[in-house]
Amino acid sequence: MSRLNYSKWDNLELSDDSDVEVHPNVDKKSFIKWKQRDIHEKRETRKQELAAYRTELGFNDTLEPLLKEITDSTKSQGHQYFSREVSRLSAGRAERGNKDGPNGPTTDDMLLSLLLQINEEPSVKGKADTELDEALVAKLVDHQGRLKARTLQLKADIQRIEEEDKKKITSEGLKEGFNSSHVAKPEPEEAAPAPKKKTQSKKTTTSSIETLNAPSSSSAGPSSTSAAQAADSDAEDDEEEVPDLTPMTKAFGLLPPCIPSFLPLTLSQLPPNFTPKQLDGKPFSAALEFLSSHRLLLRDDSDTSDALLVEAFQSQMRGESKRARGFVEKGLMIQYLTKLGKDGVNLFFRRMASADGKAVTVFFNDVLSTYRRIADRCETLKKEEAEGVGAGEEKEQIQLVAEDPSTVITFEVPEGPPPENIQIEMPEGDEGEGDGEDGERPQVDIEQIRLFLQRRWDIFLSLEEEMQTALRTHNLGKVNAVLGNMKVQRAEEVVGLLDQGGILNFGSGGAEVRDETGK
Repeated sequence: MSRLNYSKWDNLELSDDSDVEVHPNVDKKSFIKWKQRDIHEKRETRKQELAAYRTELGFNDTLEPLLKEITDSTKSQGHQYFSREVSRLSAGRAERGNKDGPNGPTTDDMLLSLLLQINEEPSVKGKADTELDEALVAKLVDHQGRLKARTLQLKADIQRIEEEDKKKITSEGLKEGFNSSHVAKPEPEEAAPAPKKKTQSKKTTTSSIETLNAPSSSSAGPSSTSAAQAADSDAEDDEEEVPDLTPMTKAFGLLPPCIPSFLPLTLSQLPPNFTPKQLDGKPFSAALEFLSSHRLLLRDDSDTSDALLVEAFQSQMRGESKRARGFVEKGLMIQYLTKLGKDGVNLFFRRMASADGKAVTVFFNDVLSTYRRIADRCETLKKEEAEGVGAGEEKEQIQLVAEDPSTVITFEVPEGPPPENIQIEMPEGDEGEGDGEDGERPQVDIEQIRLFLQRRWDIFLSLEEEMQTALRTHNLGKVNAVLGNMKVQRAEEVVGLLDQGGILNFGSGGAEVRDETGK
């Protein structure tokens, strides 16, 4: 009995005109052509389905971390964050003329469509305040679950089609073997990165990472790396080129951090008792898997590291500290990978998994120290912004100051709207003295006086409460104190309104509105 196994030939899928048995009333050639067409159509349908499933799976892998971020931010910041995100995405689509990208809807378009759909849900419409927050979060969590379920279904469908194709032996599956002249074709270039965009931004400067564990011999220990110098430059508002944070880059930055969450954000280096045994290897594995399928992030011209560090700075300015440290970690990780050469990815992650933990200690210390520099710089900028003073600048103020020492600045503060009956009382001694023609007393228009008094009252009500309170004291110092806390443009408007309404009066001589600096 033969030991050869011929069962694999049962899976042959032929579309030629080999011998077939057909009914006498059926034309054999027509039957063969139909069979050929049927085989090729089914094969092409499987190809198209497989390509569509893989494309959708790629979108879902990118959307999942972005949707999780929106859900977490809505939980912490409420419906205000949700509304801001809808406005941001709508503005981005409007810039493109409300059109899809060259390859169909972008990731932002899909997110916008989902958020607008949630806004129209019956359980969301008509809600306000806390109820609206809870309804939005519930819907976002629900869609997160649907996205995960769809991802699992796509993976199952892809596996089903691939297994079905493996059962068919076709010409497409034939491979040439035992041929020493075979030359591997280079992998096709991925799409070039999107162009940079110009925007107003605070400057951050980073220096390149030299090497990670540059070996002097096979047994040499790791060398220390130069820490990335981030956020040490002076803050400037000059227009400059800022790397574009693409959805792919953002999704990479939002991956779970490799630095353990129990390490405080205030640390600038690892504690002495830290050991590699405390590490969870899953975040490193997730980063490796993501980079393996998104090699575009490692291109020399992608500016991925700069985009991640800029986003870290902006996140810290918004008070999102954990997010900022995560983006610093991923930004420096890209620097390490690109500086370690062609095999940088494998070399980096292999050293991160080393039992001695020296390489991971160097990397973590670099991340912690860089994040602290960014955090300290952001804290300084926030403090200067709160004080209204930029670096090396003094605060401008508008103050009411009399030119002549004999001039008295007073305030005619209205107590309310004009009364229904306005009576004009002439000063004593004016009876019989006419100021008009032929000695007649001039006529007084009561309605004009009413309009003036109403206008003065309206102006008073339009002022800030602090200014109203200061005016009621009739104290020039208190009025100037309120003016000093206003922005220059608004203070000038307030002084002009006080003059129009007759609230600001000068006893004699004159006065000036002075631009006081540093007072």
